[in-house]
Amino acid sequence: MHNSLIVKHNDNVVFTSDAHWLHPLFEFHEFLSRGDAPPVAEMILHDKVAGRAAACMIVYLGIRKCHIELMSSRAIPVFKRAGVEFTYDNLVEQISCMTEVLISDDMPVDDVWLLLRKRASRVDGLPVRLENVCVSVDSRPLLCDLNLDLSAGEQLVIYGSNGVGKTTLLKAILGLVRPESGIIRVGDYVVGSAEWRRNRVNTAYVCQENTKNVFPISAREVASVGLAGSKMSRQEMAYNVEIAMRRTGCFNLAKQSYHLLSGGEKQRVSLARCLCQKAKVLLLDEPTSFLDQSGKDDLLVLLRELCRNEAPTVLIVSHDPVWSESLAWERRELKGGCLC
Repeated sequence: MHNSLIVKHNDNVVFTSDAHWLHPLFEFHEFLSRGDAPPVAEMILHDKVAGRAAACMIVYLGIRKCHIELMSSRAIPVFKRAGVEFTYDNLVEQISCMTEVLISDDMPVDDVWLLLRKRASRVDGLPVRLENVCVSVDSRPLLCDLNLDLSAGEQLVIYGSNGVGKTTLLKAILGLVRPESGIIRVGDYVVGSAEWRRNRVNTAYVCQENTKNVFPISAREVASVGLAGSKMSRQEMAYNVEIAMRRTGCFNLAKQSYHLLSGGEKQRVSLARCLCQKAKVLLLDEPTSFLDQSGKDDLLVLLRELCRNEAPTVLIVSHDPVWSESLAWERRELKGGCLC
């Protein structure tokens, strides 16, 4: 086999790649995302080398049958658990690759997929960095020499008691609150600079849904705010809004008044707005404050799906320890103006 990866359907080659490491599988995922590929469950995948990482990716992609030239024994339990038929030419105990060590036996394939996307720099997110940031509100110091370094596609939950400055931190990243000192960067740009203003669409904010405003606006119109300033045709905009609302499970609410929706429904519409915006950084302020348990569960699923598919950088501030812990993201406490 000259290519590193070959995929066939009914004996016809539908995809090939000669890239290295795990990149052929990422390229195959892009091929599948175009929407005109044959059913993936009917395909047969031929790979040169596959360890535990590649096996998890193959399972994630939906392949049901594969042949591997050189396979690690650590791939076997992954394939067996998922019911994937597999054959191989040569079997070794372990492939010399850091990903074999990073991925534990019980790590879900969805989590493996996101981890590998980050390592392969195939994420949509932008890095966010705060350096010695100080912010006061009404002459009261809230953030004091605060430092934060989020890599592209990273997720973080910040918790802390009421009034410590969690929302102020988000507003500073949004450029709504100006630091007295320090620097905030989103991607390559300093927040507040002319370059940042031209690219501020990259950052999206989902606030607490506690307003009682009755301004007449539909859920579809709220979602379409994410396309403000777009040069798309009206038809293209309508298509993008529909896709975003379907992905977040709220297209059935499109014609309803946004302010009559439940807290969970509003969160779905707000996330659809972020998808329309194609935001690379998502800031969520107490997203579960007005949700019942069902709404919290739904939000958990939506965020996990969003991170798997778009892999934005996500920063959540939350006072809900049970829900935020269920995300299984890194958690840091805001206390005394600094992150602990």
